[in-house]
Amino acid sequence: MQLRLEISGLGTRPYPLDRERRRRVLVALAERDMNISALARVLNLPQSLISMTICGRRLSAKTEQCITDYLGKPANYLFPSRTAEEIGKMRRAEAAEKGNAA
Repeated sequence: MQLRLEISGLGTRPYPLDRERRRRVLVALAERDMNISALARVLNLPQSLISMTICGRRLSAKTEQCITDYLGKPANYLFPSRTAEEIGKMRRAEAAEKGNAA
């Protein structure tokens, strides 16, 4: 919740890609021999919403809770809170990648 308040206070969207968060959820899915599409079908939610939530582009406590309940993993493990400094670091890394790709 603290992350949501800090980010919403900054008024910056879209949120940066959170590689650690994404990796943890994908590993949990792989343990169940699933992918994001299958998870979306099971949860009866749009695949785009699941994907954006997993990678941190969209913050949705309700969707995160659905995912953690289904995967049986702690929410703070799959979806760790981020400080403003961590968000800034992820933004800079993402910007640097985009700059190298151009």
